[in-house]
Amino acid sequence: MATIEDTIAAIATPPGRGGIAIIRVSGSKALDVAKTLTGITPKPRQVYFKQFKLNNEVLDEGVVIYFASPNSYTGEDIVEFQGHGGNVSPKRVLNGILSIEGVRQAQPGEFTRRAFLNNKMDLAAAEAVEDLISAGSESAAKAALSSLEGNFSKNVNELTDKITNFRVRIEACLDFPEEHEDFYESGKTDKELDDIEALASKTIRIANQGVKLNEGAKIVLAGSPNAGKSSLLNALAGADKAIVTNIPGTTRDVLTAQVEIEGVPVTITDTAGIRDKPSDEIEAIGIQKAIDELKKADLVLFMIDGSKPPVDVMETYTKVKEFESNTNRIMVIVSKADKDLCPDVKELLCSEPFKELKQVRTSTKTESGLDELKKVLVDALGIMPIEGVFIARRRHIAALEKAYEYIVKAKEIVATGDLVLCAQEIRQAQDYLGEITGTVTSDDILGKIFSTFCIGK
Repeated sequence: MATIEDTIAAIATPPGRGGIAIIRVSGSKALDVAKTLTGITPKPRQVYFKQFKLNNEVLDEGVVIYFASPNSYTGEDIVEFQGHGGNVSPKRVLNGILSIEGVRQAQPGEFTRRAFLNNKMDLAAAEAVEDLISAGSESAAKAALSSLEGNFSKNVNELTDKITNFRVRIEACLDFPEEHEDFYESGKTDKELDDIEALASKTIRIANQGVKLNEGAKIVLAGSPNAGKSSLLNALAGADKAIVTNIPGTTRDVLTAQVEIEGVPVTITDTAGIRDKPSDEIEAIGIQKAIDELKKADLVLFMIDGSKPPVDVMETYTKVKEFESNTNRIMVIVSKADKDLCPDVKELLCSEPFKELKQVRTSTKTESGLDELKKVLVDALGIMPIEGVFIARRRHIAALEKAYEYIVKAKEIVATGDLVLCAQEIRQAQDYLGEITGTVTSDDILGKIFSTFCIGK
């Protein structure tokens, strides 16, 4: 059965053609592996060019480097064999290493998991390693690097320290009321809880931006058939992603395009026009897919053809509202601004419910309104400046929001004078923060997190 005491090995570079491949070995037998394959006992952090041999067979040749515990990525002895790239040579070296007694294949993310377990990094930084590898934009990479360097954990630890200090003072009031009653009666409890709540709110706000950088924001184009959704998708993507015709119901499936808006990766999804009576079974399936996308959207762009009477616009909008009830996440895009605005559309836009929604007129033919649309999208998606943003995941947001809930409860309770219950609520908040950095965790959580990593990391 695999344990943390095992020596592990894996190829740490992508498969396929390349100049160099790295095979990484970590554990107590790493130095023995180096001696077996190269015939020398390398000194720490010195580079040796050697043939990699096993049973007098040359497997490859290249560079070997030894990183002694605890000054290595995992905190254990690590040896790296840097040989030729390709599909065959790296596997020959790895298979030779795995044939040595006491060495096994690393599991996904096991090197980084050992780094976490050996206190080389906390859990938020460990997750940032994977986020940096899979970053889809330069901004996401910068934010992941910020988390890897500890900026996310610094925010969480600052919040945790404030909560810890508050708990100490509250529990001192309970144990020694005659000496510490001034902390409660002077109003200092309210001030400290206000500061804690403000810091928690700020951390959630930045972390939400980090999630957008990590996952990308999701924008869905919705509206009646032939309202200009596919044309707008093509214009924002800068390429012909969707087929555009004057025939209603042309779009039958979900089409997506990846763009960047102010450094944030955004997935824009073009959907089939939503109507109650599709022309055939295929369009009906497309409409159902459109509805599924609406449920996952961060922002819905509701398209209206501004050049002709809005025959079924209200019917379509009613359908959209069934799946996106938050009007703050719906924006009206009036297409074909190069043509005169239809009087009926003008009247519709000035009436309920459309007059309460943000409206932008665009023309993909003349490109008018597209720059304004991008600026409006920045505001609607809550995109903040990239500087100071750290990468984050949904589980981080969930833990932060739970911690915030308990902080707010503690504020409500302290006003009643029940310091015992207040202390309990604030402790719950501290526990949820501990889940982010790994101070409070479980094997199930660790298994889920590191299972997404590549094997060599």
